[in-house]
Amino acid sequence: MQLRNVNVYQIGEYDHVEFGFEGKYLLNDYDAWVAEYTNPIGDTVPPLNMDAKVHSPRAGLFASFVTRPLSRLTTTFGLRYDYFRYNGQSHFSPRFSLSLSLSDRTSLNGATGIYYQSLPAGLLAQRRRNLDLADPVAYHYVLGVSHLLTESTRLTIDTYYKQYDNFPMDPYQPQLFVPDELVYRGFFGNYEYLQDNGEARSYGVELTLQKKLVEGFYGLVSFSWSKAEYLGLDGIWRDRVLDNRVIFGVEGGYKPNNKWEFSTRWIFAGGPPYTPLDLEMSQLTNRSVLDRARVNEERQPDYHSMNLRVDRRYNFSGSNLIVYFSVWNVYNRKNVYSYYWNEVEKKEDVIYQWSILPIIGLEFEF
Repeated sequence: MQLRNVNVYQIGEYDHVEFGFEGKYLLNDYDAWVAEYTNPIGDTVPPLNMDAKVHSPRAGLFASFVTRPLSRLTTTFGLRYDYFRYNGQSHFSPRFSLSLSLSDRTSLNGATGIYYQSLPAGLLAQRRRNLDLADPVAYHYVLGVSHLLTESTRLTIDTYYKQYDNFPMDPYQPQLFVPDELVYRGFFGNYEYLQDNGEARSYGVELTLQKKLVEGFYGLVSFSWSKAEYLGLDGIWRDRVLDNRVIFGVEGGYKPNNKWEFSTRWIFAGGPPYTPLDLEMSQLTNRSVLDRARVNEERQPDYHSMNLRVDRRYNFSGSNLIVYFSVWNVYNRKNVYSYYWNEVEKKEDVIYQWSILPIIGLEFEF
């Protein structure tokens, strides 16, 4: 259940105040039992029995003041307040942004701010002492430039740096980063004791070239280079599991009329880091055991894939029907999903992502 309200009060020709509130009521019941399992580095984790209810409101107030102190400069001062009754956490988060028009086609943009994020309710509900964990906080710094190449094509370049504090960490797994556990096994495991002194950071540059729909054609080209890493409790900075470093994408299409649309999308991503198997321990136990001395030191092969799609639109009075045919991974690239220990063949093996996949679908708009 969620409610949001936004109001705008115009002060002058260029200045205005935006304010509002949002509220959400959580109704989460946890009645689950997780059997004993082996964590990513081979340690045995005892069973987890959860019987908890998270019935709690979460509320936020926000306001921003947009003003133009100079003819070419627009600034925004913002402040947000959040409260989550379940763990008693409340925060004030200031934000600031500016846009300086260098010419009719070029603008310089910057932003900074503090952002808080509540821990997942399923993690908080595991143990009462988890309610004492501090909420993770991020400090954002962004600077960029936007230039209109033509009336329909815009180039944007942004650089950023983000610092993260108060992440939950497990002292019994000092090499691992708890927030990335969802990538390892799809759920948060059983943590007997957590600390809230985890640190992480990310920085990079992003380029976007966007062409609006003109004469039937539209398109988007994007490129980003980034680095995301965390500080383990053993004092070592390591790459995060989704640190692809390089991502490049091209997508676009052609709409000859209001009935047909032809589109494509190709994406390339650098291989993400992973922890290789400890082959000796995996052979001994006949299960996947990661090498705790080489956490996130290897990288998977680069990923790339192309999708094609054709849409046929049928327009009715007050509604539309779209019939489409799409093919994912057209050239059938064998992209690696993960490596594991094959318990049947007793060797290291690989899981691949989707092979070529045709899709036929219907969309009804009204």
